[in-house]
Amino acid sequence: MKISLRQIVKGALLALCAILFAILVMPSPASAATFRVDDTGTLVSQPVTPMKWRQVVPSRTGDNAVEGQLSVSLRLNLTNWVNRPARIYMVLAPTEGEQLIATWRTQGRLLPGSVRGGGRALVFDGVVQGPFLNETIQLNLLADGRLLTRTQQLQFYFEIEVSP
Repeated sequence: MKISLRQIVKGALLALCAILFAILVMPSPASAATFRVDDTGTLVSQPVTPMKWRQVVPSRTGDNAVEGQLSVSLRLNLTNWVNRPARIYMVLAPTEGEQLIATWRTQGRLLPGSVRGGGRALVFDGVVQGPFLNETIQLNLLADGRLLTRTQQLQFYFEIEVSP
């Protein structure tokens, strides 16, 4: 029996079409549902954080950054998601007039990281072990001092993504 090159190519094309068809009709995995986490038990070490110039005398060509530090005792209520794989994000609401950057260190229950105003950053990726997640983070704030004209509120919250 002789098999021509044309038959081999035709067979390969049919197999490729069958694979592509299977991929197209295959149900896609459901996207994760996102919820806001109850963090009403969270305590901030100081309600007003003084921002200080990074350099003693700011200049036109120098560093105009201001910084502030505070400690935050987080208490996240994860009761609805115990024993489920999840990702938790810290969200920093957009800030007025300047681009604020928040960076943090943790004690190990959450991931360290940074986020800009209006963004979010992953702080946990794993299975939720208990109804509450308690963690103390050291938060560092950085902004352009030339754009800070008055006291502003820092608004951050947490979101959780769980697969259905």
